[in-house]
Amino acid sequence: MQNRRKDLIDILKEKSPLAGQLTDYEMLEIIRLMPLHAYRENATILTKGEPANSLMFLISGEVNVHLNEHRVAKLTQGDVFGEAMFSDQGIRIADAVAVEPTEVLLFDHSTYEYLLREDTKVALKCKLIFEQLYKKNSMANEYFFTKDPAKYLALVAHNEMKKSLVNFVQSHVKKINMFPLVATGTTGELLYKEAKVVLTKKVKSGPLGGDQAIGQMISNDNICGVIFFRDPLSAHPHHADIEALGRLCDVYQIPLATNPTTAVAVLNYLTDAEQYEPPLVNSLLDDYSQQQAQVVQGESTQSQDSP
Repeated sequence: MQNRRKDLIDILKEKSPLAGQLTDYEMLEIIRLMPLHAYRENATILTKGEPANSLMFLISGEVNVHLNEHRVAKLTQGDVFGEAMFSDQGIRIADAVAVEPTEVLLFDHSTYEYLLREDTKVALKCKLIFEQLYKKNSMANEYFFTKDPAKYLALVAHNEMKKSLVNFVQSHVKKINMFPLVATGTTGELLYKEAKVVLTKKVKSGPLGGDQAIGQMISNDNICGVIFFRDPLSAHPHHADIEALGRLCDVYQIPLATNPTTAVAVLNYLTDAEQYEPPLVNSLLDDYSQQQAQVVQGESTQSQDSP
């Protein structure tokens, strides 16, 4: 038993948020008050929305924290979860599921109330630590799930076409500046230095993933138009990325200009409030979404029917 307590102290002292905050004696005092609970693999330990009347120290095993069907954290030995116990709302903000057989130490209201009576200093130390942990995790979750509402105009150019794009932007700077702008790599730097336009967002160069990053923004409904001056006379090592970006413009019906002449048309279209209409929903995209939903439903039904 003595060895077990020492092991628990070592875990909390080395790997938990209490590390460096409490003395060994104070940690032992808390450990004596906390029961050890075991959970089997895939067991739901905490459920979003239920009263947050306890928090837990992970002693062995692994736990996934799920929020809105996303895994937002993978917890290992020493981590704390359930810290919403010390939030103003007092309810669980996520699910916690055991990945494998798992043991936790339970810190609940009765533990805290006992500490308040017997050792107020330790109780208040713990409260402060857990409140700060809750705020930190809440901010991280908010950042993860907050949707960017902006609609960016993407500016991209191959090396041989960068000068042409700079000239185009200089000639149409008033209209260009009506939009939040995103550009790839050195294109963004040149636009700032030569055309004096300030980007709202910058991604990596095309060959390093910039085209894919803009493609992701398209799929997240954050792009209103793409001006991509492409060099038609040279081969490009990231041709697949270029092609994929054009394909996504077709899927989501995003105006795409690949040369100065079409760029004028796209820019005029986007800035003419009377003529501009939001892109129509692609009927093929609707059909695809319905097909995928049927696939998911079919797989789910088969899993339920399996013995």
